[in-house]
Amino acid sequence: MIAQTARKRLLALVVIVLTLVASLPVAFAQTEPRTFPETGHTIRGAFRVFWENNGALYNFGFPITEEYVGPNGRTTQYFERARFELNAQGGVELGKLGVEITEGRIFPKVPPIEDTPDRRYIPQTQHIIQYGFKTIWETRGAERLFGYPISEEIDEVLEDGEWHTVQYFENVRFEYWPEFAPGERVLISLLGRKLVPPDRTTPPSQPGPAPTAAPAPALPTSVNARVSPESGPPGTTFRLDAFGFEGGENVGIWLTAPDQSVFGADFQARADDNGSIAGANIGITTDASFPEGIWSFNAQGVRSQRQAIGYFRITSTAAPGDPNRLGLLIHDQLPRQGGAFVVPVAAPAGFAFVLFGGGYTPGEGISAWVTKPDGSSTAIDGSLIDLDETGFVQVLVDSAGLPDGTYTAVAQGQQSGKIGAAAFRLTRDFIAGPGTPRPGSVNGSSTPAEGPRGTIYQIRGQGLQAGEEVEYWITDPLGAYTLFPTPLRADGQGRIGYEPPINLQANDQTAPGVFGIHFRGRSSGVRVDVYFTVIGTSGRQGGKELMELHGFGW
Repeated sequence: MIAQTARKRLLALVVIVLTLVASLPVAFAQTEPRTFPETGHTIRGAFRVFWENNGALYNFGFPITEEYVGPNGRTTQYFERARFELNAQGGVELGKLGVEITEGRIFPKVPPIEDTPDRRYIPQTQHIIQYGFKTIWETRGAERLFGYPISEEIDEVLEDGEWHTVQYFENVRFEYWPEFAPGERVLISLLGRKLVPPDRTTPPSQPGPAPTAAPAPALPTSVNARVSPESGPPGTTFRLDAFGFEGGENVGIWLTAPDQSVFGADFQARADDNGSIAGANIGITTDASFPEGIWSFNAQGVRSQRQAIGYFRITSTAAPGDPNRLGLLIHDQLPRQGGAFVVPVAAPAGFAFVLFGGGYTPGEGISAWVTKPDGSSTAIDGSLIDLDETGFVQVLVDSAGLPDGTYTAVAQGQQSGKIGAAAFRLTRDFIAGPGTPRPGSVNGSSTPAEGPRGTIYQIRGQGLQAGEEVEYWITDPLGAYTLFPTPLRADGQGRIGYEPPINLQANDQTAPGVFGIHFRGRSSGVRVDVYFTVIGTSGRQGGKELMELHGFGW
């Protein structure tokens, strides 16, 4: 069994979704972009992970637009056979192309039949699927990808000028081409090409030479507002305090990006008796998908029409080798699917990563593979896959010899079709061995800040919201970034590590160097970053062993 103890400890899987302005239509989960020369368009982030892990070209076709904000306010991208939309929770939903293209048509419903291996009645829409269409629907995604049938099989003239048997589903249309080889006779129509806005299909121009760097423009003066902090790299939470409104009135909030794109919030704050909205706790937690440059919070009173604007700057990340990189937040940029979880989420090449996931059928075969930054995939040997009697799978991923970049580990049940996927990153950014300067702690402290093996480090933090859930992760001297699946909770004063205490002890095997213990409030977005240094000769183990020995809810 692979890491049986770790599996039991990881049963409580979590999905981290944190944006205080939840309607900002940006693909928060980013992976390395992948551009297709066939169409000149690029997929990235959550869309790339979903595309690669759910049938790719066979089910969706090539991308035929870039990501853009659709009429419904969602980040949207068209493919030849589908439309992807990013919902407010960061998940990918498929557009109902079958419903849209048949608008105004009436398809009679049919009475129930007794199901057989060849025919199946779908009570949700009162239609039948059968034979080849039934096989494709059941084995390649069913209602999750294709939706339910909205018609019976009918005959239509297709683009070749010939009659074909087709059937419409909520998201797609199936076509039958008898002249093709067995197993290839059912096609998914190119409905995406039929419904795509024509002005979105032009591929982006190739980038020209990099311009000469120029000094950053000065930050404009805020009006009736303060933003804290005024600047920071991706991962920073920016908060707005705006005032000057009428007491008790509703105040609309929106964001303006450096390119002057505007993103509205799906709520209104209420000014207090003094005309301030500071108590509404308005903020936004940024990540690598936010472009660098000057942003602004905008606020306007609904009744008074009084306005406030607060400016802030998103800067570049720290340079390689800068110890401040130890505080970079990257797990928001590493999407997961199907409740899967990978440990660690980032580390240098050579580390062993483990993909965990539940919901599989006990005893079924499991296929697993790793998708590389260039889009190619490599199968994982079955000896590295363990499925237990509860349907929980563990997949060991060996990263030896792989180049740096973002990878996705995938496990798919051969009978259930269940897919679990989680991205991880190969990087040396978090290596902090002996001699690494220790960054200053933020909103917290370690007592002591340095000591030999055997030292007990008392970790404390403050500035969080009272009682809020707090996610936490550790960066260790060997360069591993481990996100823990079970959240902690701040006490009644917004503190962590007081009651109960967080006391960590480095054992004889703990690697020497700088450890970072990181916390982030799930509601407030407040960060607590605590650093301490272990002094000693080179050891074999990193942060996970330190945390296993001394609690932390692991």
